[in-house]
Amino acid sequence: MTLANDPKRLWEESFEEQIARGAYNTAPVEALVRNVAYYLRARHDAAGHRQLKFLEMGCGAGPNLVWLADKGIEVSGVDIASNALALARQSLERAGRADRIGQLVEASVTKTPFPSGSFDGIIESCVFQHLDRKGRAEAFAEVGRLLKKGGVFVGNMLADGHTTFQQKKSQQLAEDPGSLYLADGSSKIHLTNIGLAHFFAKDEFAQLLAGFEVVDPLLQTYQLPREEAKRRGYDDYLQCMWTVYAIK
Repeated sequence: MTLANDPKRLWEESFEEQIARGAYNTAPVEALVRNVAYYLRARHDAAGHRQLKFLEMGCGAGPNLVWLADKGIEVSGVDIASNALALARQSLERAGRADRIGQLVEASVTKTPFPSGSFDGIIESCVFQHLDRKGRAEAFAEVGRLLKKGGVFVGNMLADGHTTFQQKKSQQLAEDPGSLYLADGSSKIHLTNIGLAHFFAKDEFAQLLAGFEVVDPLLQTYQLPREEAKRRGYDDYLQCMWTVYAIK
């Protein structure tokens, strides 16, 4: 079985390299922090945060969960990579937030073990973009199933204005427009060697989150320093992401 057909092995190997190089994320994703903060300020008194339950789909090393737990929120996470889950638990325990852990579960984001309507909020960052068309539909459906009415989803995922897609869009998969298969033989930390990557167009989200009261894709763009761009094989590199803010 190839890595393309074995996502668990792919992501565990990626985290093995990240751990060996000390390259896994230790800070929360700024776009998630900003938009979850907007939601909490508008809809929940700080004194009530301990009653809230949030889930991260593809939690990785857990810095986003630590940020939520610092606010008193009970946090759960799912990840397909067991070594990532171990990092997430370690991150929460080191931050003194073990008491705010709900469940950390090894599972696919397309099918989780939680009951319907379990969560007040769900976040994801750079996870749904690595699923095929069927998997993306299943993951977004799972978001809708798991959220309570009035709950928030904040997702952070590749946009089709991204430099990698713009330079390689002639190679997008015929059966899944917007998707590329990226395998340049470099580090498994880099997008260019992580296999399937989907670069979303704005109009995809209304369908994927059908039935939500609010679906608001926010375009985030920034350039990488030229030194880092060249390290990735580009003269210039525009990071282009959707931060999707949605209320069920």
